[in-house]
Amino acid sequence: MTNRPLGRTGLTVSALSLGTVPLGTNYGIGALDQLRRPGEEDAVAVVRHAVERGITLIDTAPAYGDAEHIVGRVAAGDQRVIVATKVDARGDVASSIEASRRRLGRDVLDIVQVHSATAEVIGGGAVTRALVTARDQGSVRVLGATVYDAAAARAVIRSGEYGVLQVALSVLDQRMLRDVIPEAAAVGVGVVVRSAFLKGALTGRALWLPDALAPLRRAAERVRDELAGGSWDDLPRAALRYCLSAPEVSSVLAGVRTIAEVDAAVDAAAAGPLDRDALTRAAGLGIERDELLNPARWPAVP
Repeated sequence: MTNRPLGRTGLTVSALSLGTVPLGTNYGIGALDQLRRPGEEDAVAVVRHAVERGITLIDTAPAYGDAEHIVGRVAAGDQRVIVATKVDARGDVASSIEASRRRLGRDVLDIVQVHSATAEVIGGGAVTRALVTARDQGSVRVLGATVYDAAAARAVIRSGEYGVLQVALSVLDQRMLRDVIPEAAAVGVGVVVRSAFLKGALTGRALWLPDALAPLRRAAERVRDELAGGSWDDLPRAALRYCLSAPEVSSVLAGVRTIAEVDAAVDAAAAGPLDRDALTRAAGLGIERDELLNPARWPAVP
């Protein structure tokens, strides 16, 4: 597994990181039996296997069901693992941090991110001040934020207090790659990207998208044909390698629910970035419509 510096935080992380939403909740596109979260012992085995395969960064959150507890069973005493969790800007930051420390079994949290931060939340200052206090008191090492739009991202970058920025990036959603990601990297903010598979739209599960999302399904089919030789089975590998090709990105989150999915993601990362010709083709595959690219805006997916 290749490792990369996480901006100027002083941390080094695996280029591929583990997203734990599917381990703590039912998540994604497809039939329920395909999306149902694994049992706790199976989920713990997935996290343990990911660490054994060289993944050192694990992203979790209190909002992800039992994910923090599951991660804690593996990572509590393993100093190889860097855990990034989150706080809700609407809640009590100090209490949230204490609860996460207990669930994760760690005295000090490596990274704490404002979950779904907005420009208004960052600009208001209260959440940032609470996080800075926690950092100054030694319960948190690095502050971060997850965002959904460029305005929020720029507020995080320019605040000067945050060392990590998490944004969406995929072959279909290249918006942050144009200026936000380079701006963050230029000032030493570590960039972690999520949604490489766009909640399953860049996998064979795109076939489950409802008619209201037919334009998204057609866009995924174009990616399949251009980058994966027309194969739905090979599409996730190409989608992950695309995100790993961005030199400013420190780590790419892969949300998995089985050991086989961990192995497939690690093998894709081992294949390295896409070649120049593939990246040239990929540059023309992005779409711009937020109602297609932001799963929070999707109609109900069966």
